[in-house]
Amino acid sequence: MVKIFEGLENIEKINNPVIAIGNFDGVHRGHQALIANVINEKNKINGTACVITFYPHPLTVINPYIKIEQITPINDKLSILEEFGIDITILVKFDDNFSNISAEDFVKKIIWGKLAAKVVIVGYDFSFGRNKEGDREFFKRMGKDLGFEVKVIEPVIENDIIISSTKIRSFLKEGKIKEAENFLGRPYILKGMVTKGKKIGRLLGFPTANLLIIDYLIPRHGVYAAYAYLDEQKYKAVLNIGPAITFNIEQVSFEVHLLDFSGDIYGKEMVIEFVERIRGVEKFKDVEMLKEQIKKDVEKARVILK
Repeated sequence: MVKIFEGLENIEKINNPVIAIGNFDGVHRGHQALIANVINEKNKINGTACVITFYPHPLTVINPYIKIEQITPINDKLSILEEFGIDITILVKFDDNFSNISAEDFVKKIIWGKLAAKVVIVGYDFSFGRNKEGDREFFKRMGKDLGFEVKVIEPVIENDIIISSTKIRSFLKEGKIKEAENFLGRPYILKGMVTKGKKIGRLLGFPTANLLIIDYLIPRHGVYAAYAYLDEQKYKAVLNIGPAITFNIEQVSFEVHLLDFSGDIYGKEMVIEFVERIRGVEKFKDVEMLKEQIKKDVEKARVILK
């Protein structure tokens, strides 16, 4: 089980730490390459695989006008890091005080003084310290002077595109689910609590669970084929993200119709695994036309999920 230290002041002595540093939002294939190097170096020196990651996202502190939607909220990130073999995750609260630490102090006082790092592994675009004054070459020089190794991992490239959290967010916002899944190295997943909705789906003959989604990036509005996990069971599902414009309802909702299922699931957590976008949001002339389209959506989802 991964050990979690919240804050640098709570860190205990770590045996031969091999440390990766980054935001790791999405823990995508680029991050996975970095983590694989951590595990490899750990095994060479019988060490401990560690990750330093930050919350909230540093950009939201440096520029409060920027809103970063998370691919993987912190609890999901911790679980995925554990799956990839990380032994210790250090959560650092990124605030104004931390952002003003000089690059030299970050290395001397934290990486070397506090953690006694043996190897530090960072991405190709890593920068750190006040005003991003430290880059990877600066880090390497300081590591050499102090007695630890700094390794820089080059980007993972697919179809001439660097795999990045920014690009994955863009894919999801465009409804390009397969492209996002490819860059993530796994399906895009989010979790939500089933709450009471307006029961429009029930009136249409397709009862839906209304999900309350917090802290996740919501993909482009539209209708999706997906899998839903509820009470450790897997169901085929159709989900609609967006306003019910046929009924002149502008409020955006997240409605999930489980295929071949009936039951009361209010108050339960549901996990959604996106598979494919079926269509965009449409306004229909009347309810009967909407019903016919939903039937087609369900049949298409059954084919996709077969």
